[in-house]
Amino acid sequence: MAKEINKRNYFSNRFKKVKDKLKLGEEYGLYSFRHTYITKLYRVLRKTASPFEAKSKSMLITGHSSMIALEKYLRDIDAELPEDYSDLLR
Repeated sequence: MAKEINKRNYFSNRFKKVKDKLKLGEEYGLYSFRHTYITKLYRVLRKTASPFEAKSKSMLITGHSSMIALEKYLRDIDAELPEDYSDLLR
């Protein structure tokens, strides 16, 4: 457990140095980069795979233990957007 905490501190401290150097605000954190990466990855996977396949591959990377948890995460970070049906309103 101590080793895990040390890893987190190591990356947090390194990120803080980079963030300070680039003058990034508080809204930028390590997880914002993770969210961006997962969003881009999922959207690329969806171009050639079914939703289930894309989610299954994403789970291996994100570490989510269930499809439901991953789906909630993808919704929360807007990785999976609903289709645009506005053309039906004409």
